[in-house]
Amino acid sequence: MPSPPSLLYLHGLDGALSQEKREVLECYFTVVAPQLDYRNTPDMFIRLSEFVAAEKPHAVIGNSMGGCFAYYLAIKHLLPTLCFNPALGHRPIDIRLPTLEKGNNPVVFVIGGKDTVVPAAENFAWIRLNANPNFILKWYNDMGHRVDIEIFRKEIALFRNTFFQKS
Repeated sequence: MPSPPSLLYLHGLDGALSQEKREVLECYFTVVAPQLDYRNTPDMFIRLSEFVAAEKPHAVIGNSMGGCFAYYLAIKHLLPTLCFNPALGHRPIDIRLPTLEKGNNPVVFVIGGKDTVVPAAENFAWIRLNANPNFILKWYNDMGHRVDIEIFRKEIALFRNTFFQKS
């Protein structure tokens, strides 16, 4: 029986991966989910990029600030990515990100229409103007910034089944 694909999961600003969401991810992937300090690590993108280059995960998934880093890492390393409410059009802290060409790797954005932390309209505008042409946008009108476990479960399963052969 083949082993599941590997995944780098990046949590949000000042957050962590909950046990409940880890269990969902582990149904489909071998998960690496480091605890990150985005506020005090100005070279976070470089560190994460070196990690991806060395460990070669099959995909990157991130939430909020982690979704922003997941998107940029996936473009740089040509990986499929799933970004929940990524802090792309609006970020509460200043971070250093490289200028990258639009990639052609598969990208799925899950946006909550009621998100006020990373305003949904600003995120959508950024995605329309800047994202690579292969993006898929999932819009949940009633979801805010926090991703409901049922939506998380559904989107993780769809992502896995869309971009990876079932094992």
